[in-house]
Amino acid sequence: MSVDFVGTAVGTGFGELFSRVQEVAQTIAVFRKQLQKIKSTMESIVPIMENIAEFNERMDRKDMGQIQALINGGKDLVSKCLKVKWYNLCKRYIYSKKLTKFDAALAREFQLSVPLLTVKNTVETLEEVKEFREEFRLFTSRIANDGSLQSGLGPSGNLAVPEAPDFVVGSEVEASLRKLKEWLLKEGVSMIVVTAPGGCGKTTLLTKLCHEAEIKGKFNNNIMFIRVSKKLNLTDIVQKMFQHNSLPVPGIETEESAVHHLQQLLEKIGQNPVLLVLDDVWTESESFLDKFVFKKIKDYKIVVTSRYEFPDVDFVHHLKPLNNHEAQQLFRRSVTVTDRSIDVSDDILEQVVNRCKGLPLALTVVAKSLRGKDPSFWEMKLLDWSERRSLLHSDSNVLDCLRKSLDDLDDDPSVKERFMDLGSFPEDRKIPATALIDMWVELYKLDFSGVRAIADLNKLVYRNLADLVVTRDSSEDEDKCYSSHYAMQHDLLRELAILECNQGEVENRERLILDLTGNNFPDWWSEQKQLTLRARLVSISTDGTFSTSWPNLQLPKAEVLVLNFETNIQTKIYTLPEFIEKADNLKAFIVTNYSFFPAELRNFHVNGSNLRRMRIERVTVPSLSMGKLSLHSLQKISFFMCSISQASTSDDAKISEAMPKLVELHIDYCNDLMSLPNDICEIKLMKKLSITNCHNLSALPDQIGQLASLEVVRLNSCTKLSQLPNSIGDLRKLISLNIFDCLSLSTLPNEIGQLVNLKRMDMRGCLRLSVLPRSIMKLRNLRKVVCDKEKEDMWTPLRSSLNSLNIIVSEEEEANLDWLND
Repeated sequence: MSVDFVGTAVGTGFGELFSRVQEVAQTIAVFRKQLQKIKSTMESIVPIMENIAEFNERMDRKDMGQIQALINGGKDLVSKCLKVKWYNLCKRYIYSKKLTKFDAALAREFQLSVPLLTVKNTVETLEEVKEFREEFRLFTSRIANDGSLQSGLGPSGNLAVPEAPDFVVGSEVEASLRKLKEWLLKEGVSMIVVTAPGGCGKTTLLTKLCHEAEIKGKFNNNIMFIRVSKKLNLTDIVQKMFQHNSLPVPGIETEESAVHHLQQLLEKIGQNPVLLVLDDVWTESESFLDKFVFKKIKDYKIVVTSRYEFPDVDFVHHLKPLNNHEAQQLFRRSVTVTDRSIDVSDDILEQVVNRCKGLPLALTVVAKSLRGKDPSFWEMKLLDWSERRSLLHSDSNVLDCLRKSLDDLDDDPSVKERFMDLGSFPEDRKIPATALIDMWVELYKLDFSGVRAIADLNKLVYRNLADLVVTRDSSEDEDKCYSSHYAMQHDLLRELAILECNQGEVENRERLILDLTGNNFPDWWSEQKQLTLRARLVSISTDGTFSTSWPNLQLPKAEVLVLNFETNIQTKIYTLPEFIEKADNLKAFIVTNYSFFPAELRNFHVNGSNLRRMRIERVTVPSLSMGKLSLHSLQKISFFMCSISQASTSDDAKISEAMPKLVELHIDYCNDLMSLPNDICEIKLMKKLSITNCHNLSALPDQIGQLASLEVVRLNSCTKLSQLPNSIGDLRKLISLNIFDCLSLSTLPNEIGQLVNLKRMDMRGCLRLSVLPRSIMKLRNLRKVVCDKEKEDMWTPLRSSLNSLNIIVSEEEEANLDWLND
């Protein structure tokens, strides 16, 4: 059914709203029930709207402006539902209520014309609340039981399609899109391969394809986009597919079991069409592709991108580089910030473009390196490029072109240094900005908070040498936490960074980056040779087949050590190398497990005595380990998706003695954490306490007021935290308090009025918090409060007492939805 009214602004708006409701109901499953009710209500109103004369006659008795505002607000509300993440239960609940209220408001405004719509089914509304509560209970239960983000709340299992590119150029791209859409919509096609050399834009093409209307219309929410890279881990991929679909993640021990569970998953979700994108598959993984194919499942399609051809696949599309005209078009779009003309001759521009071999990645990188430069600089670069020969050996045409983007960094060598540092992390993985901060603060003696480190990262982003991804609310920038900021680096750029690092003899390199396969060590690393290395940054990556003991390694100059690993699927154990204990100059230590489940970390005691920063991801810290450490120089420690409850609550563990100089403690997505040890309150130097997304944390230590130096407290998304200790009022230096999405928090202690230096407070998503204590009026330095639209009325009366108070309504609530508060 379609609705298309003309003749009045209200009629036109009504038709637009109806179309939008239909479209979003087909696209977003989580709000489908509420949207179908709105659609049904609107269909009942249609007969009146169709009779324009009768409609105008009846509406003369009502405020037409109010009707228009209602419809416009409805369009805005329905559009905002598209932005609500499926794993954000708080927002889903809020917007479900808003949709239900809008449905009631719509019926009420037209009740003179449609009297039957005034009777609403209260039982259905109560059932919706019950369904949400049960879903939330199962949601938090899965988190607590599995010790991982199997509900999809966090970033690790997100297989969503990346955002659509701002623009694409070239008839080749358009022809490719038409061909791929034809294949995907055709019966009998189960697997398609898109192949091209690195840098040709395969990932961009597939991202664009997934956002095409025909593809979204067919596959809806059943599109999973998986970056595979060199080492395809079938078990990890299948577990993430379960997580992405909000299903309990099974424990998988073997590849045969992974295939079995994959088939079960596809049979469960395959009642509707399914599209699986496997991006950047290497030739070593060719044998795995057949394991993803189940031809009996109708409308299940697989699209693979690869630098390599797979001869056994029938449907293969070869993506070609851009022709000269298309390359110039892309280059011009990339080299200019605005549409102003480029102040160089066409001949020089053509020579530069020709150097890029029609490769989109090379064109974009080189263009941004020349952006805003004087024509003489372009000419100088052309001369330099003609006189030099590249030392790079693989993908020489591409890498030679990419290497030119580094040539103009001589005036700011720090950018090149940071670029090479990114090679310390595995291919196609998000690099936490917090890990880069820990690394760069120590290597380059930057400010403790990491502000300059983030500025350096942005320099890389500006030059297109990295991408910046922000996965959650960026308001944390004010607290200088950056836990939702990640860098991404194209695999070719990472290869370029590593090749740059590997210049010269191994013992004299500033950076040592090792990617070990199995138990195969480089020839120079053996017990017999015992080289003494001068590297300041050391990165060692191992895969799931690594099982041997570590040979000794002498690292007297090492200041940063990065260990990246995957564990054996049977043991899930990782042992730290003993040589760490002898690395006396070590300042920052970053340990990341890229397997799906946390791994037990052994030899935890070997950490260097001069260590200042430590970041640990997806590991289980053994009981008693924390208290037995001697980290007397440690200033910052971060746990991400770890199991730490035993280590942090043991009677023998005195964290305050193990790390007496700790300034920052960050715990994020550690779902087994139920409480903090009381002796943590004895760490007198602590300035920042960030406990976020720990869904089983129910209480803070009563003595938290003893942390007299605290300036920032972040507790966002601790959904079971029901109250704050009264002693929080003793935190006289506290500047920022974040209780965003603390769903169970119903009151604030009266002592909060003693926080005389509090300047910022974020209380979005505090659904149960309905009253503020009277003492809140004493917060004379409070400058900024961020809250939901529903909570704004609690703060508005305080403006007369708190003259500098700025109340900021959550961004998603900025639309004029006052009519929902009736």
